[in-house]
Amino acid sequence: MQRRRLIAIAVYLVTSVLALLLIAGHGPWAGRVLFRVSESHGFNTGDVPVILLWAAAMACCAALWRDTR
Repeated sequence: MQRRRLIAIAVYLVTSVLALLLIAGHGPWAGRVLFRVSESHGFNTGDVPVILLWAAAMACCAALWRDTR
């Protein structure tokens, strides 16, 4: 496997784990709840930047994966 693809896989895994930890955690920056999944869980305004940054990282991983140079 090419070195670039291994880097893309590593970035994917690290970014995904960090995003899950940020979304699962509850902090003072969590913000108001946009929609509830259960009584104690939901999607809040603090999750929006995490998801947007995760999506940007995934786009970079895809570009790195497809780069054949």
